[in-house]
Amino acid sequence: MKESNAVRNLRRRRTFKYALLAEGLVIGAITGVLVALFRLALIRADELRNQLVEYAHSGMTGALVAAAVLALIAVAVALLLVWEPECTGSGIPQVEGEMRGLIDMNWWKVLAAKFAGCVLSIGGGLALGREGPCVQLGSMVGKGFARTNKRLLTEERLLITCGAGAGLSAAFGAPLAGAIFALEELHKNFSVLVLITTMASAAVADYVAANIVGLAPVFNIEVVHAIPLRLYWTLVVFGAVLGVFGAMYNKLLDVQQDVFAKIGGFAEALAGGKLVKFTKLAAAVALSYLMFFVYPTALGSGAWLVTDISAGELALKALAVLLVVKLIYSTGCFGSGAPGGIFLPLLVLGAVAGGLYCRLLGLIGVDQMYITSFVIVGMAGFFTAIVKAPTTGIILITEMTADFSSLLALVIVSLMAFIVSDLCGADPVYEQLLEKRLRAEGKDTSPDNSAPRAAGERVVLKADIHVGALMDGGRVEDMELPDGCLIVAVIRNNMEIIPSGATKLHAGDHIEILCRKADIDDAVAVIQEKCEVRI
Repeated sequence: MKESNAVRNLRRRRTFKYALLAEGLVIGAITGVLVALFRLALIRADELRNQLVEYAHSGMTGALVAAAVLALIAVAVALLLVWEPECTGSGIPQVEGEMRGLIDMNWWKVLAAKFAGCVLSIGGGLALGREGPCVQLGSMVGKGFARTNKRLLTEERLLITCGAGAGLSAAFGAPLAGAIFALEELHKNFSVLVLITTMASAAVADYVAANIVGLAPVFNIEVVHAIPLRLYWTLVVFGAVLGVFGAMYNKLLDVQQDVFAKIGGFAEALAGGKLVKFTKLAAAVALSYLMFFVYPTALGSGAWLVTDISAGELALKALAVLLVVKLIYSTGCFGSGAPGGIFLPLLVLGAVAGGLYCRLLGLIGVDQMYITSFVIVGMAGFFTAIVKAPTTGIILITEMTADFSSLLALVIVSLMAFIVSDLCGADPVYEQLLEKRLRAEGKDTSPDNSAPRAAGERVVLKADIHVGALMDGGRVEDMELPDGCLIVAVIRNNMEIIPSGATKLHAGDHIEILCRKADIDDAVAVIQEKCEVRI
């Protein structure tokens, strides 16, 4: 008789963490090679695009050739989207959907379509980034490894996490940020098992990628003059400004998606569904073609702009224009559904905001030698306001700049940006994107609040469900808490579920338990046994 999954899980329990660590190393190495090749392809695509821009300015023939090339890119990317729809956009929302059991991606098709689609889209001038796609590529390496080796679902989800962290690590050269991102954004809790295995995968991916593309940082900047303590009041103000700006960005991103959806709807009304994706992409590359002649600086992800801004090469008016144009153009490119992320473009926007803020402070006598520091904290603060992952943002920027003198400034700006963005009602952008997609597909993502609310608070214990724990996939009634203890709330994706005994729990859920003081020790023992995975 064939063994059940439960028996297989029990057989692997003692050696599971060691097997997972070894598998994470393999996935990290594969992801490192894949992402390094992806980065090299994007570098070459940027070079070819720059040559095409120069040729387009050479005369009518050059302009027509450039238009024809962009039209071919639109056709090719549209065909890729038809062949594999999950290669659209950033890729991080799809990974989150996969982790929540809402999406089941075809790993090998996503790998091929995402790689080619991003190279074409970014090479065509669309203001998109590589980091989200790298996360999706890495996660699909993990899923492919799990599927080809017939691993159980629990292990598959952990391997997807390893690949996602490795993808971000290889994209930015930031292994610690890659591991923290996987925990903070994908799992929403800090499981030691996930942390160790993802960190190992991320470290190997970074090492392999560095041996292929080199150790040069994404942003080649150095902080010579850290912001002095007497100017820290400006950081509090800047964090608040970035919080509002981040909320505006999320709203604009939503609006741009709606605009391009209407463009696609217009095409569908005229010619049926076959031309929807092409029409949306055609509109995006038309914007790119316009930028060829009007404002070439806005083309591509714009990573090189960070170096120029931190060096003080852009004046106040130039930064203001760049901020507005880049904001509208980058959100429009993403709204088209083209393969490519928002990660790097939003960091560039944060850098522009930091440079602009420093220039404005110069009007009241603040020395402009601090512009590099404001650029750095601007990137972390804007990232936090949009993604709602402050720990990742702080660690990421610190790793990318190798600058620890700005750590306190990063914390202040990031926390202020997080608080103000939250007060403005902004949702984490990747959750926002996933929920929008699910609603468009007619899937109900609202929590079940049909059960009655618990009353009479005494002591409330809080716990997180770890990946691979006994309660990951179990029901509330299986918790077997001491008599008098009751699970009164389950927090999932920032929404509160009032549970019944049949409510199913998932990794990443945050639970609140009401109990008597005398039962605290017994309840904690149950939590440690059933909700946590310990190494």
